[in-house]
Amino acid sequence: MRILLINPPFKRFTGFIHRYYPLELAYIAATLKLHGFNDVAIFDADALHRGDDIDFSDEYQRLNLYVQGLNDRNHLAWGEMMAVLDRYKPDKDEHSCLLFESKSPLTVVCIAAGVTMFGSVIKTAELIKEYYPDCIVVLEGQYPSLKPDDPFKCPHVDMVISGESEIVFLKLIRSLKSGLELSHITGLSYRQDGKIIHNPWTSALADIDIMPAREALMNINAYTGEDMGMMVTGRGCPFRCAFCALVWNGRLSNQSPVRHRSIDSVIEEIRFVGNRFGTTQFIFYDNSFGVGHERTMELCERLIRERLNINWSCATRINLIDEKLLKLMKQAGCNLIKVGIESGSERVIKIIQKGISVKQIQQASKILNKSGIFWGGYFMMGMPIETEADMEATLILMKEIKPPHAGIFLYTPYPLTRLFELGVEAGIYQENMEIDDFLTKHPRDYFLIDPQRRTESIEPERFEQISQRMLREFYWHNVRFRSIIRQFISRRRVYLRNSRMLWSDIVKGIKWITKSS
Repeated sequence: MRILLINPPFKRFTGFIHRYYPLELAYIAATLKLHGFNDVAIFDADALHRGDDIDFSDEYQRLNLYVQGLNDRNHLAWGEMMAVLDRYKPDKDEHSCLLFESKSPLTVVCIAAGVTMFGSVIKTAELIKEYYPDCIVVLEGQYPSLKPDDPFKCPHVDMVISGESEIVFLKLIRSLKSGLELSHITGLSYRQDGKIIHNPWTSALADIDIMPAREALMNINAYTGEDMGMMVTGRGCPFRCAFCALVWNGRLSNQSPVRHRSIDSVIEEIRFVGNRFGTTQFIFYDNSFGVGHERTMELCERLIRERLNINWSCATRINLIDEKLLKLMKQAGCNLIKVGIESGSERVIKIIQKGISVKQIQQASKILNKSGIFWGGYFMMGMPIETEADMEATLILMKEIKPPHAGIFLYTPYPLTRLFELGVEAGIYQENMEIDDFLTKHPRDYFLIDPQRRTESIEPERFEQISQRMLREFYWHNVRFRSIIRQFISRRRVYLRNSRMLWSDIVKGIKWITKSS
């Protein structure tokens, strides 16, 4: 049985930088290999002809290229996809699928389906079925977990996985191979007798010590050692942010259980990746690194004792910032912390259920600035409940707390979240979209009734004026000489071990600065 896992093209169309490998698909591949299914490969369409643009200030305009690329059959991205399908066609001596009336050998393709890239998911499924009508197409990921009915609006999708995918997909492959019924597979949805069957949700995995199968990547040489350094030390998030679309254990991230990997397994993966790919810069891709203070301290102490001589970054929350922990993190090699701040408005922070206050942000920022660790504060704009005063408060707070790097992004609505519900109540969002909408609408405008109106109280022209001003202010904050030098200094150990990384970062930085100046 041949199994192909696909991360469909998205940034490939725009030229924006694509970093890291598709972690979730690598976990699926690892689980399959562990149970004897070795003919599995991962195709990451964004890794071929990777962009290097790190300035996302014009992301909204550039994403029009994504919409154009979706509907251009002659685009190089689709040619690359067809070449992969040709390469991975079924072998003649394989067993046929016993659950489907198919006379051809069985190939199963699983596509990672995020919300903003769902149009590309649809096009990928269509291309697969055009090439191999008997191939079984499965979707997994964020969008199927949020709205498991929607993917079946596409006639090219056979099955959908909701929630964590590894074990569900493994059970599916076993059932397809042996001819067992699908009704026993929790977390699976499928077509049967003209109906869509949704099995009960699967429970969250208890044991997450498995190492992702980076070796399954078809285009493995397209990645740098740093790209291969993405890993998790734990899954889940106990907080209740109203904008978050993280799905664990059959629900959104509202107080989902946090499961930590054993520290031994974390150390083992670091050693393996360092030896195999020469990686010295890692990213701990936990949903909220630092949940479980004592365990985080233990991990840092172990990293120090093992003398691994690595650097690493993480994302955390304001209310998890602790001066003693930061000192230990820095000693353990942490050189970058990303912090979601979201807004400078106390009113907005309360509505989005962030669980912090402006005072906490101010206090934590002082600790971070004192720590010597390079950090980034990240904000949103365009939330349906935002006012002009709220947006102004965000800009004022950013300038007050002075993060070495400040990012601001247009809010993207995710179905089922509380903030999405507020947008529906305000008449800003619609709850459903048709399949063709994903192929023609701008990906940041999904679910918007009127793409020109993003907030209830700010007129579109005025929002455009304010948002452009904020983007300029954030840009000029980030290109300050001091911020750029601090960022390079934070990565000095990486550069000492790999001079090519220094040159690569210099080139990217020059392009970023000169592009918008």
